[in-house]
Amino acid sequence: MMNLLLLQSLLQRENIKVFSIIENNKASEVYVKTTFIQDDGFKWDTYVPFVDRRAGLDIKTEEELAEYLKSLKQYFTPSAMEKWKKEELQRGLIGGDVTPIFFDVLLSFKEEFENFPMNPNSARRIQDIKDAGYTIASIPRPRGLKGYNRILLPIPLHAEMGYETFTPQFKARVIRLLRERNAFEARVTAKKALIPDHKFSEVRWDEETKAENSMDMTDAEIIQKFQLLDNQRNQQKREICRRCYQEKIRGTIYGINYFYKGTERWDPAIPEKGKAAEKGCEGCAWYDIEKWRTMLNNELNKK
Repeated sequence: MMNLLLLQSLLQRENIKVFSIIENNKASEVYVKTTFIQDDGFKWDTYVPFVDRRAGLDIKTEEELAEYLKSLKQYFTPSAMEKWKKEELQRGLIGGDVTPIFFDVLLSFKEEFENFPMNPNSARRIQDIKDAGYTIASIPRPRGLKGYNRILLPIPLHAEMGYETFTPQFKARVIRLLRERNAFEARVTAKKALIPDHKFSEVRWDEETKAENSMDMTDAEIIQKFQLLDNQRNQQKREICRRCYQEKIRGTIYGINYFYKGTERWDPAIPEKGKAAEKGCEGCAWYDIEKWRTMLNNELNKK
């Protein structure tokens, strides 16, 4: 856990005030409540993510976080924020009919909740904006209130981390190589219902791991790294892997407590992130559903 007093002492001469550490367990993100104070007295209150897998952020020490906050201070002046807003609107990275409305609301760079357009899938709109490379802090609302206050940070876009966006050509290639077989259902499924799923969950990636998941992969690499799921099971797997990352309890399918390697508990000898973490996923039903099913059937056939 970050030592707030130490962080405050490291920033006391920088006109940067930090007040609290906020965790969003659902998103596996951590923020520091921060006030940037410029030389002319201008102040701006915000929440700065420092653990954020999409942005590739996993800052662990107070010294690193202090340096990161100092590097961001330049972006929180009236002129810098106005320039950022103008440039991003011109770039037009946010597409569709509805998501740009959310983006326009967030351009206040302040906490937003009640002003969001009524939409049954607002979380999807926020994710679309994050996937475009923008940094958004999602602050849990006070106890008793549902949802999150969202705040957009006017800082440079991060390289997309985690949930990769596939080109139609690459998606078609994966589906063809895996023979249109839904790994969960163990049967061929309509192409339009299938999503390429990384066996090794993105929640455990680091920058080097992402680099290994290039669109230039060979056919053999694709077959090794991917399985096909429908959207419902893909979302279910993401949630199970996120919970495993946080609680160190591996997931099951239909409550079947079978692991062909290891047990339901994450092996503490295996790193939690990076390429080496993949060994901790092996044996879990969700990591490679086809192999898990085969191994389970082999066990049953012995009896």
